[in-house]
Amino acid sequence: MKTTRLALGSVLVVLALGPGIFRQQQQVPSLATSPAQSSFKNLLTIPADVTSYGGIFLRVRVNNSEPMWFALDSGASSPFFIDTRRARELGLKLHGRVSRGGGAGPAVYEVAKTSGLTISLGGLNSEGQTADVISLGSIEAQVGRPLDGIVGLDLFTRYVVEIDYFGNEIRLHDPKTYNYSGAGESISLTLRHGHFFVPAKIEMPGRPPHEGQFLVDTGGFMVTAVLTTPFSQSNNLPASNQKTILDKSLSGLGGETRLLISRATSFTLGNLSIRAPLIYVSQDTGGALASSDYEGLIGSEILRRFTVVFDYARGRLILEPNAHDAEPVEYDMSGLSLRAYGDDLRTFRVYQVLDNSPAAEAGLRVGDVLTTIDGVPASRFTLDCVIQMMKEPGREHRLSIKRGSWANAVKIKTRRLI
Repeated sequence: MKTTRLALGSVLVVLALGPGIFRQQQQVPSLATSPAQSSFKNLLTIPADVTSYGGIFLRVRVNNSEPMWFALDSGASSPFFIDTRRARELGLKLHGRVSRGGGAGPAVYEVAKTSGLTISLGGLNSEGQTADVISLGSIEAQVGRPLDGIVGLDLFTRYVVEIDYFGNEIRLHDPKTYNYSGAGESISLTLRHGHFFVPAKIEMPGRPPHEGQFLVDTGGFMVTAVLTTPFSQSNNLPASNQKTILDKSLSGLGGETRLLISRATSFTLGNLSIRAPLIYVSQDTGGALASSDYEGLIGSEILRRFTVVFDYARGRLILEPNAHDAEPVEYDMSGLSLRAYGDDLRTFRVYQVLDNSPAAEAGLRVGDVLTTIDGVPASRFTLDCVIQMMKEPGREHRLSIKRGSWANAVKIKTRRLI
């Protein structure tokens, strides 16, 4: 890669800067300690809140604050990011504010820095830390849960990081003493300019298989694999006669991202093949997804099907199928895309309505607010729960909506759109 810096979360792309150093508490060896100085094999187990689409959220304290929610993002090449609103609430001093490009979408976004922080994650304690400060509000609305910050690259380069998606745990191991003895697939892992890449192969209907280098992105929320614009165009993907959906519901730091949703015949990592997965094909003409420096990225909807081991010291990514492996890869079946607002993120507003979908046929419009779902107040649901409800085929749902001062009730019946 040349100059592009990536860190995707719901196709979130941020410029990442600088190294970080952890010191440990509770007899956990330091991240700054040479592996030869440690005899621990399993250093620390950190509880995680893993969403249905594979987003990983960890409890983090900044300067002895109350616990906040940080996403674990292997695509973030800075040690930490903190949301602008949270930084202000914590009274952090910001400096070095600049405008950056290279995010998902063509626009620029603001990045500042803050320093002298103590950041605590589980039994890890990072003192004198510097973090990048960016606005994560649009991503928070997409995931429908608090997103106060991001834990990035440092954790993955200083530890062997084992992500147990099914067990909701992150296990950290000493790189010097780690010994994997399972039956998982080992794939070559390289680090280029602060980002992890693995080789992968994609086969689309009516096209020969194509291989490329794909960024491994635990922060790629709600997506399987995304193909960059140059890669897809140079290989004529997808075929002109293949069914597609133009989805504009995912926004990054650079604004709205345009993605064609299609289905591949297979997506293969090593000897592991995912059959008929959804594929997101970038239509962006600017920003990170328009880069020719890599072929695509692997998001959380693929990674959550495995126990994933980042063994940077040995240059390998280990994938061990878990109980999610046999689940079908589904797209929304309502044609309805929502954003979550309010202090509790339980006010659901329609962000996108796909043409020729159950939502469009029911008369739903962008800006409508859902007040009840099947007779239950919408505020009793999480956005994650609503998203999963709308991925089940043949389900009829009664929705009460508010449009300004006007209220109405509609019915939709879900069906596969792709």
